[in-house]
Amino acid sequence: MRNQLFKCEITRADRLVTAFIVAHEERRASEIMIQTEIENNRENQGFSVERIDDALPPHKRKGLDALLESGVVGLASYNDVLGWLTHSTPTPKLHFYRIEEMEGDDYFIIAPTSDVASDLYCEICVLKAGKARLFRLLDGFYDLKPEHMRGLPALLEFGPVGVIKWDDKSGWRLA
Repeated sequence: MRNQLFKCEITRADRLVTAFIVAHEERRASEIMIQTEIENNRENQGFSVERIDDALPPHKRKGLDALLESGVVGLASYNDVLGWLTHSTPTPKLHFYRIEEMEGDDYFIIAPTSDVASDLYCEICVLKAGKARLFRLLDGFYDLKPEHMRGLPALLEFGPVGVIKWDDKSGWRLA
């Protein structure tokens, strides 16, 4: 059975949060959201679920068919580089990673696992033929100043998965 993709808008006391869920029907998507809220001890003031896989524009469909046919249900994210991917197993929790190049820049990434964070980094790197790049994958919270937490909790809640950047005005946002 082919799954469907649902958009779930959750009303919190202080903001509106959007999550994406892969499930075979709307009722199951609602159950997954309720289960996720309970497991993460989050309160909400209600949520709505809407099927969206049949209405996505072509440029937002990368990896969608593979995701919907894989049989995996749970939370999902869209990333411009990797397309649609699930972050429901083994846990729906997203993590904050820092990629530190040995000779270069730092990159900050929201991803379900360190493997996905590494994959994202490798996709955005532009290497010349025959060249290599050494990097370390670190916990993004290491050495992070408290004033640089703005925007991070919202991104870690449901994503999306991807590279993020700090902005002095708005805090963390997708790069």
